[in-house]
Amino acid sequence: MADRTYKQYALVFLAICAACFLAYANSLTNPFIWDDEALVVNNPLIRSWNNFGASFMNELYLGTNSSSNFYRPLQTISYIFDYHFWQLNPFGYHLSNIILQAAVSWLVFLLIFNLLVSLPIAAATAVFFAASPLNTEAVTYISGRAEMLMGLFAILSLLLFIKSQKSGIRRRGLFYILSLISFILALLSKEAAIVFPFIICGYIFYLLPERLKEKYYFIKRAIPFFAVSLIYLILRFLFLGFSVSLAPALHRASWFARLSSLPQIIITYLKLLILPVDLHMSRQLAWGGSYAGSLLGLIYLVFIVIACSCCLRYLAKNKAAPFMFFWALVFFIPQSGIFPINAFIAEHFIYLSSISFFTCLVYILHKVLRRRLFLLAICGLCGFYILLSAGRNFEWANPVVFYRNIIKYSPGSFQAHNNLGLQYELKGLNAQAIEEYKLALEINPRLIEARANLANLYFKLRRFSEAEKEYELVEKICPPEKAGEVENNIANIYEAEGRVEQAIQKYKLALKLDPRIKFAHFNLARIYYGRGEHDLAGLHILESLSEITATAKAADCGVISDFLRSSPYVDSAEQFYNNLGINFARQGRWEAAVSAFNRCLELNPWLSDYYYNLGLAYLNMGQRIKAKRALSQALSINPNHIRAKRLIDELNNKGKRKNRNVS
Repeated sequence: MADRTYKQYALVFLAICAACFLAYANSLTNPFIWDDEALVVNNPLIRSWNNFGASFMNELYLGTNSSSNFYRPLQTISYIFDYHFWQLNPFGYHLSNIILQAAVSWLVFLLIFNLLVSLPIAAATAVFFAASPLNTEAVTYISGRAEMLMGLFAILSLLLFIKSQKSGIRRRGLFYILSLISFILALLSKEAAIVFPFIICGYIFYLLPERLKEKYYFIKRAIPFFAVSLIYLILRFLFLGFSVSLAPALHRASWFARLSSLPQIIITYLKLLILPVDLHMSRQLAWGGSYAGSLLGLIYLVFIVIACSCCLRYLAKNKAAPFMFFWALVFFIPQSGIFPINAFIAEHFIYLSSISFFTCLVYILHKVLRRRLFLLAICGLCGFYILLSAGRNFEWANPVVFYRNIIKYSPGSFQAHNNLGLQYELKGLNAQAIEEYKLALEINPRLIEARANLANLYFKLRRFSEAEKEYELVEKICPPEKAGEVENNIANIYEAEGRVEQAIQKYKLALKLDPRIKFAHFNLARIYYGRGEHDLAGLHILESLSEITATAKAADCGVISDFLRSSPYVDSAEQFYNNLGINFARQGRWEAAVSAFNRCLELNPWLSDYYYNLGLAYLNMGQRIKAKRALSQALSINPNHIRAKRLIDELNNKGKRKNRNVS
């Protein structure tokens, strides 16, 4: 009997993995898109495990001109893990998302099986959830990973809580503590997990009503979860509250307007769950209409509340049914638009709530259909979901098509206009890029990303007066932690216009505001080099190589000064740091060479020679694992990089390495 059960579990696990792979395999080749640039490509925290602790002290959008109050350290740590193996190859990040979705879907199966004790219903629910096109915003979108991380740890926490209540005295405490730890991890994944203690209350109330008769049972089992939530709130408000450059989109809507819009939001989600087509990000909802319209919305809301109450009473006989209804409600409320968040509607907002819908759908099919018809229906619907998800992935594969599709459905999406402008700029379509940036700013004049992008493009086009005007506006609205970057950019304009003294003052101000801006040191070095002040230029170059230890700096300073005296130019930071790294390598200064090559890769992470040089430097330091990783990245960018291929072959074969030269 046990062998049969394990085989059934194995088959379900394979079915879930197959559904995930078939639905999302074509997303593996998709590029970074939307917030991926900020959270991954331009995020300095993810580039080293040394930043593990810093992930718990910074807000999520550290790599942008703007800032947020999102505190999701586990999401950042998951990107550190991906970067460790894949650097900036999006394939690895997409692979991690697919694996995470399979893991969450497996936990969904275990949860539903625990509640209903029906393997067909639990398996079908998990497979539907795994392949649902509504989940592309969480799975296909690398930056949507927070939903899956929260879902993983929230469901795991509930399963461990259930296990603790079914275990003997010796193991009960262990599982309960593990449940609390899982809840904490869910909170560190996404803020919406703060409602999870109500899930524990719902489980006790609906599935363990007889235990409520025990003295202090509820207090001992539920209150610790609320205590964790309270501690989290205190820490967020007192120590981990971050200044924001842009208030949440719904901040402008009154509480009355948000509440009266709730029926429309619920109906929209039900439509999407029943027929998940015409999917897109940045959904818009009209609000702030007439008083009569708002009043009618509240009347609809009253009817919905009454209907929900009737459903709960009707389902009371089946303990699991009202709990799943309660599950959907609890996870829906924080992202329902009642609270001033970033949007009224987003497909990923119902990531966890959708589990209840799929459970209900499968339960009905299981009840009304015979076994063969049930299997056919499940296979047919699963195939339908897989096709829709795969089709949606194709939209994400082309950023221009993706953003145009959003603007088609939501022309007021200022973020879509800004991101489309970025894509046009990358393609050299500067006039179209400027037009999109301006459209974004017409919709939202305080959108700091669009303002900064427009200023950067004006600078690139040498339209300095227009760039300076835009940067001055950015300077007024940017959060304090981003002020250094803005001052550095304004200094670039002054330098380009020949206003050298003003440029020096601005670069120094940038470093005073944010000492982490390494390239402000390079910009100062470039000015001092032009004046013939090589020693002063060398000091600033040395400061930009932050990885060098204090003991090595004294010797390296002289090497840099000598290099500057013999260097023909210090214009391109990218080429300069590569040449400096090669110079360090020739003198056996491998630690300094690694730091210089890392600066190159921060400026251009797509050149295979830089990774080859970095790999060779690591190899000479005896760090074979890091060397192999860098060389592998060189080959992923350029599979025909002969020297990198030969060196990896030698490492794999543990042969004797011959002396190699950096490029």
